[in-house]
Amino acid sequence: MDVIIVSKTHMSSSACVGGVLANGRFVRLLDENEYNQNADTNLNVGDVYTIQFTERQNRRAPHIEDILVHNWKFKFKFNPTSNMVTYLREKLNPSIPIWNGNSNIIFDSCIQWTGAGSGYISETGNIPRNSVGFWIPNHDLTRNDYNEKVRYQIEGTNRKITFVGFQNPVQLIPAGTLLRISLARWWSPNDDEERCYLQLSGWYNLAEPHQRRREIEENDDLPF
Repeated sequence: MDVIIVSKTHMSSSACVGGVLANGRFVRLLDENEYNQNADTNLNVGDVYTIQFTERQNRRAPHIEDILVHNWKFKFKFNPTSNMVTYLREKLNPSIPIWNGNSNIIFDSCIQWTGAGSGYISETGNIPRNSVGFWIPNHDLTRNDYNEKVRYQIEGTNRKITFVGFQNPVQLIPAGTLLRISLARWWSPNDDEERCYLQLSGWYNLAEPHQRRREIEENDDLPF
């Protein structure tokens, strides 16, 4: 089956690579031994591969996207990345849900917020359907680093999202930009309840509407 690479994020000394299958399913691409990809992996956002995979066993919700990839065959690359965005939005939607609005609606409205502004889900709260998704915010996100971590603060709130992607950080992410967001793995730092914290995987530059229409017409022969 074909997969589009849509995200690449830092995870300790490795890279967490996310994709969308031809049927619109979100996946997280692990190796055969259930590990993330190497930090220097040549898998990049916009790449399309044909893969053979099996499901990871004993997955814990909401991280239901894990698959074990046994074979890779490079197919082509969306260039520029805006072509990929056009394809995802106009060809696979509504197979792929895109949250459009304020931060209250993301992850099925299951996100809770700490007093310091970090978003999370907890084992005692509601669990969303997925641990990854696309979001088009209706407010700007402004860079506001803390403790050497790149974070983005949602305009008009104290809510902040840590950025974990491989892109070069920008100062401002304007409202209306398509984002890829995710929930980190379950974690309990002090033997408290386990939580999954909200993080920003990356953003995509969108073309003008007339450009998007032209690009999607040019890509009508894409295989999925």
